[in-house]
Amino acid sequence: MIGPTSHIGAIFARRREHLKLTQADLAARLGKSQTYIARIEGGKRDPQWATVLEISRALELEPALIPRQSLPAVQAVLQLTASDEIPPLAGDTW
Repeated sequence: MIGPTSHIGAIFARRREHLKLTQADLAARLGKSQTYIARIEGGKRDPQWATVLEISRALELEPALIPRQSLPAVQAVLQLTASDEIPPLAGDTW
């Protein structure tokens, strides 16, 4: 989950590295320059929403707009590990 736009570049960089892509690989997928990708990942450029969507899709991510009051629940789910006992995701317990 991201906060300010300056953090989105770091999220993109981590995901790109997870996919074993170079900045040049990602840039080629998007028809952009490697320098452009580097500036976004380095927090030197705040991408427009359309660019965030484009990069997200190229990195097999799905951006989501989450109501602020739901953030604690979303953060709790994101922090679960395979060994956690998971309660039902419906009903009165959640």
